[in-house]
Amino acid sequence: MNILLTGAAGYIGNHCTLKLSPLGHSLVGLDFFKPKDTSIFQRFYVGDHGNMAFIQSIFKEERIECILHASGSSNIMETIADPIKYYGNDLMGTIFLLRTALENNVKKIIFLSSAQVYGNISSSMATENTPPNPINPLGKIKLAIEQLIESLTSSHDLHAVVLRISNVIGMDPNGTVFPQNDDLLSFILFDDSVDIFGNNNVTADHTPERDFIHVNDVAYAIISALPKLNYSPKYSIYNISSGHTYSVKNMIEIAKNILHENIDVKQKKHRTGEIERLAIDPNLARRELGWYLQYPQLEYMIESSASWLRNHGEL
Repeated sequence: MNILLTGAAGYIGNHCTLKLSPLGHSLVGLDFFKPKDTSIFQRFYVGDHGNMAFIQSIFKEERIECILHASGSSNIMETIADPIKYYGNDLMGTIFLLRTALENNVKKIIFLSSAQVYGNISSSMATENTPPNPINPLGKIKLAIEQLIESLTSSHDLHAVVLRISNVIGMDPNGTVFPQNDDLLSFILFDDSVDIFGNNNVTADHTPERDFIHVNDVAYAIISALPKLNYSPKYSIYNISSGHTYSVKNMIEIAKNILHENIDVKQKKHRTGEIERLAIDPNLARRELGWYLQYPQLEYMIESSASWLRNHGEL
């Protein structure tokens, strides 16, 4: 299948490319910047998917059959600090992308959404039937895109799968993009201190609680979702997660044991828009997509990142 991969130069996009290409798919890459190696792509375009003329030129040049929409911010604090920027880039950009796709008879899309659409999950785990209640711009933007795609599947010949993904960490040995931003694991690996925001959460040790998933398992979920685009219903949502939650404090302790280093923990006030507890249930994806975890252990997720950094002289 000829797939347009947005966010192709990013962390998740890079790992998706590694898994999709060997299966015989032709990949057309799109991102704001060009990766060091584009040989795996049929063609790579550098630019903004919100630029209508630019996107139209891609669809005229390439015979796109499916869009894997993996672009968009994953930084909660940045979306809070500048919501206009990210509503423009992510939401409006997606509107322009989808309009052009429909004009060019593209009938399939997989959208990488976020578990942030659920907001705080005070107990148990959120299923796909749990009403979304996002508390930050990132979650609200992802939900708005989901709703737009659902509307288009009702009014057009479009089949869509939405994957609501939990906190993605880990590295494939052949990966080339490490998520060096303000995610918790990056702080733990690169700094000798880490901040915990909030100590009065409704969790076992009162620190925020998260579920994590290895980036390769996200790529395998996408591969498992592709056949779903050929069947009814035309619109489906699946949670993609390990299904296991860890407190931030617990994760730091696990990382300390793996790195054999002391990590100075600083307690800070709760940040507005920060989810206290997020846990999503992945069982529907297991049942309907035949997807299963290959890397379920948090210890391996952390070690795979640390090992990659050591092998590249960065740790």
